[in-house]
Amino acid sequence: MIVQKNSRRDVTVIFDGSFNGFLCIVYAYYYGKISPIIIQRENQAQLTLDQEIYEVATDNHQSTRVLKGMREKISNEATNRVYNALLSYEEDKYMAIFNYVLLGFSIGHMVDSHLQEDCVREVHRLSKRVGGETHLLLGFSRFAETEGGVLYAVITPKNDVLSLVADHFSRRLMNNAWIIHDKSRNQAAIYDGNSYIITKIPGNAVVNYAEGEKEIQEMWVTFFNALAIDARKNPKLQRQMLPLYFRKNMTEFNKLH
Repeated sequence: MIVQKNSRRDVTVIFDGSFNGFLCIVYAYYYGKISPIIIQRENQAQLTLDQEIYEVATDNHQSTRVLKGMREKISNEATNRVYNALLSYEEDKYMAIFNYVLLGFSIGHMVDSHLQEDCVREVHRLSKRVGGETHLLLGFSRFAETEGGVLYAVITPKNDVLSLVADHFSRRLMNNAWIIHDKSRNQAAIYDGNSYIITKIPGNAVVNYAEGEKEIQEMWVTFFNALAIDARKNPKLQRQMLPLYFRKNMTEFNKLH
Protein backbone atom coordinates (compact mmCIF):
# COMPACT_ATOMS: atom_id res chain seq x y z
CA MET A 1 0.00 0.00 0.00
CA ILE A 2 1.28 3.48 -0.90
CA VAL A 3 0.15 6.65 0.86
CA GLN A 4 -1.05 9.24 -1.61
CA LYS A 5 -0.21 12.83 -0.73
CA ASN A 6 -3.79 14.02 -0.97
CA SER A 7 -5.63 16.08 1.61
CA ARG A 8 -7.06 14.02 4.42
CA ARG A 9 -9.84 14.69 6.89
CA ASP A 10 -8.93 14.58 10.57
CA VAL A 11 -11.63 12.42 12.16
CA THR A 12 -12.57 10.51 15.27
CA VAL A 13 -13.03 6.90 14.21
CA ILE A 14 -15.62 4.63 15.78
CA PHE A 15 -15.51 0.88 15.08
CA ASP A 16 -16.72 -2.40 16.54
CA GLY A 17 -13.49 -3.24 18.38
CA SER A 18 -12.73 -6.37 16.36
CA PHE A 19 -9.45 -7.25 14.65
CA ASN A 20 -11.14 -7.18 11.24
CA GLY A 21 -12.78 -3.88 12.11
CA PHE A 22 -9.40 -2.40 12.97
CA LEU A 23 -7.98 -3.56 9.63
CA CYS A 24 -10.86 -1.70 7.96
CA ILE A 25 -9.66 1.49 9.65
CA VAL A 26 -6.30 1.00 7.93
CA TYR A 27 -8.15 0.46 4.65
CA ALA A 28 -10.15 3.65 5.19
CA TYR A 29 -6.93 5.57 5.79
CA TYR A 30 -5.45 4.54 2.46
CA TYR A 31 -8.60 4.55 0.36
CA GLY A 32 -11.01 6.83 2.21
CA LYS A 33 -8.60 9.74 2.72
CA ILE A 34 -9.21 9.94 6.45
CA SER A 35 -6.65 10.61 9.15
CA PRO A 36 -7.72 9.24 12.55
CA ILE A 37 -6.85 11.46 15.47
CA ILE A 38 -8.81 9.32 17.93
CA ILE A 39 -9.90 5.69 17.58
CA GLN A 40 -12.59 4.33 19.89
CA ARG A 41 -14.81 1.27 20.19
CA GLU A 42 -18.53 1.79 19.71
CA ASN A 43 -19.48 0.99 23.29
CA GLN A 44 -16.59 3.01 24.76
CA ALA A 45 -16.84 6.14 22.65
CA GLN A 46 -16.77 9.52 24.41
CA LEU A 47 -17.64 12.17 21.86
CA THR A 48 -17.75 15.96 21.79
CA LEU A 49 -19.67 18.29 19.48
CA ASP A 50 -16.58 19.63 17.72
CA GLN A 51 -15.45 16.21 16.44
CA GLU A 52 -16.11 14.84 12.98
CA ILE A 53 -17.18 11.24 13.52
CA TYR A 54 -16.25 8.59 11.00
CA GLU A 55 -17.86 5.20 11.60
CA VAL A 56 -15.97 2.29 10.11
CA ALA A 57 -18.08 -0.76 9.28
CA THR A 58 -16.37 -4.14 9.32
CA ASP A 59 -16.01 -5.42 5.77
CA ASN A 60 -14.42 -8.83 5.19
CA HIS A 61 -13.16 -7.89 1.72
CA GLN A 62 -11.37 -4.82 3.04
CA SER A 63 -9.91 -6.56 6.09
CA THR A 64 -8.67 -9.47 3.99
CA ARG A 65 -6.84 -7.09 1.65
CA VAL A 66 -5.16 -5.28 4.54
CA LEU A 67 -4.25 -8.54 6.30
CA LYS A 68 -2.69 -9.90 3.13
CA GLY A 69 -0.73 -6.68 2.71
CA MET A 70 0.53 -6.77 6.29
CA ARG A 71 1.75 -10.35 5.99
CA GLU A 72 3.46 -9.72 2.65
CA LYS A 73 4.84 -6.19 3.12
CA ILE A 74 5.56 -6.14 6.85
CA SER A 75 5.80 -9.62 8.39
CA ASN A 76 3.79 -12.41 9.96
CA GLU A 77 5.41 -11.65 13.30
CA ALA A 78 4.35 -8.01 13.18
CA THR A 79 0.82 -9.04 12.16
CA ASN A 80 0.62 -11.38 15.15
CA ARG A 81 1.85 -8.58 17.41
CA VAL A 82 -0.95 -6.35 16.17
CA TYR A 83 -3.52 -9.09 16.80
CA ASN A 84 -2.24 -9.67 20.33
CA ALA A 85 -1.99 -5.97 21.15
CA LEU A 86 -5.63 -5.47 20.13
CA LEU A 87 -6.62 -8.05 22.76
CA SER A 88 -5.28 -5.83 25.53
CA TYR A 89 -7.77 -4.48 28.06
CA GLU A 90 -6.23 -1.00 27.76
CA GLU A 91 -8.69 1.28 25.97
CA ASP A 92 -6.15 3.86 24.77
CA LYS A 93 -4.20 1.33 22.69
CA TYR A 94 -5.67 1.93 19.23
CA MET A 95 -3.70 4.95 17.98
CA ALA A 96 -0.36 3.36 18.87
CA ILE A 97 -1.29 0.16 17.06
CA PHE A 98 -2.58 2.12 14.07
CA ASN A 99 0.65 4.15 13.83
CA TYR A 100 2.67 0.93 14.14
CA VAL A 101 0.84 -0.54 11.13
CA LEU A 102 1.39 2.62 9.07
CA LEU A 103 5.07 2.62 9.96
CA GLY A 104 5.24 -1.04 8.99
CA PHE A 105 3.79 -0.35 5.56
CA SER A 106 6.32 2.47 5.19
CA ILE A 107 9.51 0.61 6.16
CA GLY A 108 8.55 -3.06 5.90
CA HIS A 109 9.81 -5.93 8.02
CA MET A 110 12.35 -3.73 9.82
CA VAL A 111 9.57 -2.04 11.78
CA ASP A 112 10.23 -4.03 14.95
CA SER A 113 13.83 -2.85 15.08
CA HIS A 114 12.74 0.81 15.28
CA LEU A 115 12.40 0.83 19.04
CA GLN A 116 13.03 4.57 19.13
CA GLU A 117 9.46 4.96 17.86
CA ASP A 118 6.84 5.23 20.61
CA CYS A 119 4.30 3.18 18.66
CA VAL A 120 6.73 0.27 18.22
CA ARG A 121 7.61 0.14 21.91
CA GLU A 122 3.94 0.37 22.86
CA VAL A 123 2.84 -2.46 20.55
CA HIS A 124 5.67 -4.61 21.88
CA ARG A 125 4.60 -3.86 25.46
CA LEU A 126 0.92 -4.62 24.83
CA SER A 127 1.66 -7.79 22.88
CA LYS A 128 4.08 -9.03 25.54
CA ARG A 129 1.56 -8.53 28.34
CA VAL A 130 -1.20 -10.29 26.43
CA GLY A 131 1.17 -13.13 25.56
CA GLY A 132 2.32 -13.40 29.17
CA GLU A 133 -1.21 -13.69 30.54
CA THR A 134 -2.09 -16.26 27.88
CA HIS A 135 0.96 -18.33 28.78
CA LEU A 136 -0.04 -18.37 32.45
CA LEU A 137 -3.62 -19.34 31.62
CA LEU A 138 -2.45 -22.33 29.59
CA GLY A 139 -0.86 -23.68 32.74
CA PHE A 140 -3.38 -22.51 35.32
CA SER A 141 -6.69 -23.37 33.60
CA ARG A 142 -8.47 -26.25 35.31
CA PHE A 143 -11.07 -28.44 33.59
CA ALA A 144 -13.89 -30.30 35.34
CA GLU A 145 -16.19 -32.90 33.82
CA THR A 146 -19.88 -32.02 33.41
CA GLU A 147 -22.86 -34.37 33.43
CA GLY A 148 -22.75 -34.64 29.66
CA GLY A 149 -19.06 -35.52 29.61
CA VAL A 150 -18.00 -32.10 28.32
CA LEU A 151 -14.92 -30.61 29.98
CA TYR A 152 -15.53 -27.17 31.47
CA ALA A 153 -13.07 -24.51 32.60
CA VAL A 154 -13.52 -21.00 33.95
CA ILE A 155 -11.10 -18.16 33.28
CA THR A 156 -11.30 -14.50 34.29
CA PRO A 157 -8.48 -12.84 32.35
CA LYS A 158 -7.72 -9.13 32.34
CA ASN A 159 -7.14 -9.20 28.58
CA ASP A 160 -9.50 -10.60 25.94
CA VAL A 161 -7.36 -13.71 25.37
CA LEU A 162 -10.08 -16.36 25.02
CA SER A 163 -9.28 -16.93 21.32
CA LEU A 164 -5.59 -17.54 22.09
CA VAL A 165 -6.40 -19.95 24.92
CA ALA A 166 -8.96 -21.77 22.76
CA ASP A 167 -6.45 -22.13 19.90
CA HIS A 168 -4.07 -23.90 22.27
CA PHE A 169 -6.60 -26.30 23.75
CA SER A 170 -8.13 -27.10 20.36
CA ARG A 171 -4.75 -28.73 19.64
CA ARG A 172 -4.02 -30.01 23.13
CA LEU A 173 -7.49 -31.49 23.84
CA MET A 174 -8.55 -32.19 20.29
CA ASN A 175 -10.29 -35.48 21.15
CA ASN A 176 -12.51 -34.00 23.84
CA ALA A 177 -15.48 -31.67 23.74
CA TRP A 178 -14.88 -28.72 26.03
CA ILE A 179 -16.06 -25.27 27.05
CA ILE A 180 -13.79 -22.48 28.25
CA HIS A 181 -15.88 -19.83 29.96
CA ASP A 182 -14.50 -16.29 30.20
CA LYS A 183 -16.58 -14.93 33.04
CA SER A 184 -14.95 -11.51 32.78
CA ARG A 185 -16.73 -10.96 29.45
CA ASN A 186 -19.65 -13.43 29.62
CA GLN A 187 -18.38 -15.36 26.62
CA ALA A 188 -17.21 -18.91 26.01
CA ALA A 189 -15.25 -20.96 23.52
CA ILE A 190 -17.19 -24.13 22.72
CA TYR A 191 -15.30 -27.01 21.09
CA ASP A 192 -17.13 -30.04 19.66
CA GLY A 193 -14.10 -32.20 18.91
CA ASN A 194 -13.47 -30.66 15.49
CA SER A 195 -13.65 -26.89 15.78
CA TYR A 196 -14.65 -24.20 18.22
CA ILE A 197 -16.79 -21.09 18.21
CA ILE A 198 -16.76 -18.14 20.58
CA THR A 199 -20.18 -17.00 21.70
CA LYS A 200 -21.89 -14.95 24.40
CA ILE A 201 -22.96 -16.79 27.55
CA PRO A 202 -25.60 -15.54 30.02
CA GLY A 203 -24.13 -14.38 33.30
CA ASN A 204 -26.47 -16.70 35.22
CA ALA A 205 -25.61 -19.86 33.23
CA VAL A 206 -25.59 -22.99 35.42
CA VAL A 207 -23.13 -25.88 35.04
CA ASN A 208 -24.04 -29.37 36.29
CA TYR A 209 -20.95 -31.36 37.16
CA ALA A 210 -20.53 -35.08 36.68
CA GLU A 211 -21.10 -37.42 39.59
CA GLY A 212 -17.82 -37.91 41.43
CA GLU A 213 -16.22 -34.68 40.13
CA LYS A 214 -16.34 -33.07 43.57
CA GLU A 215 -14.59 -36.05 45.14
CA ILE A 216 -11.89 -36.01 42.45
CA GLN A 217 -11.22 -32.34 43.09
CA GLU A 218 -11.09 -32.89 46.84
CA MET A 219 -8.47 -35.60 46.30
CA TRP A 220 -6.44 -33.23 44.12
CA VAL A 221 -6.56 -30.54 46.84
CA THR A 222 -5.42 -33.09 49.43
CA PHE A 223 -2.54 -34.16 47.17
CA PHE A 224 -1.59 -30.52 46.53
CA ASN A 225 -1.52 -29.72 50.25
CA ALA A 226 0.43 -32.87 51.06
CA LEU A 227 3.24 -31.78 48.74
CA ALA A 228 3.66 -28.46 50.52
CA ILE A 229 6.62 -28.18 52.89
CA ASP A 230 5.96 -25.65 55.63
CA ALA A 231 9.62 -24.76 56.06
CA ARG A 232 9.89 -23.82 52.40
CA LYS A 233 6.76 -21.72 52.05
CA ASN A 234 7.43 -18.38 50.38
CA PRO A 235 4.14 -16.49 49.86
CA LYS A 236 5.85 -13.53 48.18
CA LEU A 237 7.54 -15.70 45.57
CA GLN A 238 4.34 -17.71 45.08
CA ARG A 239 2.41 -14.51 44.33
CA GLN A 240 5.04 -13.55 41.76
CA MET A 241 4.79 -16.92 40.03
CA LEU A 242 1.04 -17.33 40.53
CA PRO A 243 -0.86 -14.01 40.67
CA LEU A 244 -3.75 -13.98 43.12
CA TYR A 245 -6.40 -13.25 40.51
CA PHE A 246 -5.77 -16.63 38.84
CA ARG A 247 -6.36 -18.62 42.02
CA LYS A 248 -10.13 -18.21 42.28
CA ASN A 249 -10.48 -20.51 39.24
CA MET A 250 -7.93 -23.12 40.30
CA THR A 251 -8.94 -26.40 41.91
CA GLU A 252 -6.00 -26.29 44.29
CA PHE A 253 -7.43 -23.23 46.01
CA ASN A 254 -11.19 -23.36 45.49
CA LYS A 255 -12.33 -26.78 44.28
CA LEU A 256 -15.53 -26.54 42.18
CA HIS A 257 -16.23 -23.11 40.66
